[in-house]
Order: sequence, then structure tokens, then C-alpha cells
Amino acid sequence: MSRLRSAAALALLLAAAPAFAAKKPLAPGERMDLNRATVAELMRLPGVGRKKAEAMVALRRQRPFRRVEDVTAVKGVSARWLARVRPHLSAAEPPASPASPGPRPAPKAVGPSRPGPRAAARPLPSRRAP
Repeated sequence: MSRLRSAAALALLLAAAPAFAAKKPLAPGERMDLNRATVAELMRLPGVGRKKAEAMVALRRQRPFRRVEDVTAVKGVSARWLARVRPHLSAAEPPASPASPGPRPAPKAVGPSRPGPRAAARPLPSRRAP
């Protein structure tokens, strides 16, 4: 029975190993841009798990961070936490949106494609100066 428990514990530990390995701490002097970092990258910050990283990305989608201090609007991010990780954060200009595919096509006209003979004979309304 003891061997079964230790085998189960070992299997559980091995299954959790990728989660522990994925959280690679930031190197000294390494900086992260709040407007470009992915959820996985934000999770490398101390004290940031998946939910907090997703909340940061959700807030960023609503309005990009203009200053590093803007991240304190995320629930659970305090000024104390910010003071501790500020050397690792930056808030550069948000990435540009993808290039537009070009000018939009003109809307299609309603009615006949060619004016009939009556349309040419009708005078245009004139505007009188007041």
C-alpha cells in the first residue's frame, strides 16, 4: 500500500512540474512592457497568478496603460506591490492596430443604376441666399 501512495505522489508531482517550471522569475534588470506582455509573461512577475494576469490584459484591452501606475486599477494590485516590482515594469506606447485593408468600398446606390430620361430633365432645386 505504501508503494502505491508513493507512486501516486510521484505521479502528482511530475504532473505539476511543468506549472512550477513555467514560472521563471525575472532576471535582475529585466523589464516587461505592460502593454505588450502576454498572460504567461505577466505571470512571471512576483505575486501574479493567472487570474491577475488575465485581469491586467483585460484592462489593457479596454484602455492601454499610459503609465506604470495605471496597473493599480486591477483588482488585487496594490501600491505596495507596484513599489516592489516597478523596476521590472514599463508602459510603452501600445502596439499599433493592424493596418487597415484599404479604403472601404462606396455604398451601393439604391434605385436604378442608370438615370432614366426623366431624371435628366428634372431641374435641381436652387438655394436662395437669405
